[in-house]
Amino acid sequence: MSVIDPDPARRTVAEAFGARFTTAPDPAALEADVVVHASAGAAGLAAALACCGTEARLVELSWYGDAPVSVHLGGAFHARRLKLVASQVGALPPERRPRWDHARRLATALALLDDPRLDALITAEVAFDDLPEALPRLLAPGAPGIATVVRY
Repeated sequence: MSVIDPDPARRTVAEAFGARFTTAPDPAALEADVVVHASAGAAGLAAALACCGTEARLVELSWYGDAPVSVHLGGAFHARRLKLVASQVGALPPERRPRWDHARRLATALALLDDPRLDALITAEVAFDDLPEALPRLLAPGAPGIATVVRY
């Protein structure tokens, strides 16, 4: 598993999960079967596509809102028969719904969240009453950190 992130401060977190870390992609070295993209930027999406091997799947985690995003879907995209799939979190595919009711999904999520390694993802805490002042900083482009906990 590899993590590509332009912020070298995230190396420790990636390595805590057993991933190799680099700040720049080397697509020739990766040729990945599955690539997960989460930068919410066109450059990151292009780099993620370049890391895909033949017939790979790129899972897009980013939320772009109503912002248009330019992505090159010619050349290697077709030649390598790549699949670009959205990470829809609001619904399950119809074929999984009978086996994955709300209770099973919640129990699975809570069990996965019990992994102590996830604590490394929390890079800041903010009191609820301080959110109006903190949100512009936390949501700014290029904001440091990974996840912020809101204390109620």
